[in-house]
Formats: sequence, structure tokens, C-alpha cells
Amino acid sequence: MARLTREQYEERLRDLRLLTTDVDGVLTDGSIAYTGADTETKIFNVRDGSAVYIARVIGLPVLVVTARESAAVARRFSELPVLSLRQATFDKVSACAEVEADLGIDSDLTAFLGDDLVDLPAMRRAGLGVAVADANRRVLAEADWVLSTAGGRGALRELIDDIVQARGLGEQVMADYQDRAGKG
Repeated sequence: MARLTREQYEERLRDLRLLTTDVDGVLTDGSIAYTGADTETKIFNVRDGSAVYIARVIGLPVLVVTARESAAVARRFSELPVLSLRQATFDKVSACAEVEADLGIDSDLTAFLGDDLVDLPAMRRAGLGVAVADANRRVLAEADWVLSTAGGRGALRELIDDIVQARGLGEQVMADYQDRAGKG
């Protein structure tokens, strides 16, 4: 399964400058419900939405790259502070490389969170390839790290929590939540 020890994983988490994630099967459980001629429904976990806000607090940009195009995905990420959403992007490597170039960072300082074969090239290229617990078995075999959380159940939050812990930023995140609660 995971090719890194916990210590090696945490070391890589400390240096990350960009986090890229897939959508279907990672931020959702992979199900798609068609509720009308032109309407599809996806269910997102609120913990993953909170994770995007936490990533912003700790200064880690989040790129979302998905091979499909969906109005539901566009709506969800219009509500969250992601760096960029790239839909209908089968070539995830090129999308990641473009954003890395814009940010002036090397792929070694990126993580890619995925679940299926379309994600493997980007996972292999990233400095840290992470898979959700219920990813395709080939993805599980090649991932640098496998989360304990399945897709659609808060896997991105698990990864962000690991980054916060590895960087010792728990107090900073709590202070941000307390500041926002006090202003609400």
C-alpha cells in the first residue's frame, strides 16, 4: 500500500506548496444521480469544504482538477476559496504543470490526491501521490500514502489535518476559527 513511512510522509507534508485534488471518488463517493434531463446531483462532504478553508489559513493553495464537467462541481467550488477549478481536464499532468509554473514551484513541492487510473500520471509526477482508502487497487499500490478515509467521507480533510499536524499549525487554525466565530 503506502510506500512511505509515517515520518517520511510528514516530512513531505511540511514542504508542500500546492495541493491538487480530483473530485469524483475523492470529494464525492463517486456516485452521480441524474435527476432530470440536464440535472445531476453530487454529494460533497462538508468536512472537505472546511479543509479548503483550513488550507487557505495555512497558506496552502488548492487546485481542483477533474476529467468530467459538472454544474454541481462548478457551484460547489464557487463557494470555496480554491486557487483554481479545472473541469473537463483529462490531462491532469498538464493542468498541474501549468499551475505550478504560474506559482513558480517545482512538482516535488506538490501533492496530488486521487482515486482512479486517470489520476495516476499526476500522482506519479507530484512530490507526494496520495490515494483515498477506497481507491482503485492499482492506485493504492502506487500511492506514496493511502489515507484511512474513503472518497466522499472527508478524505481531503484527513489530508489537510495531517498537513496542519506535521507543520505544527493547530493553534493557528484554532485561532482563525475563534476569530471568525467572534466576528459572526
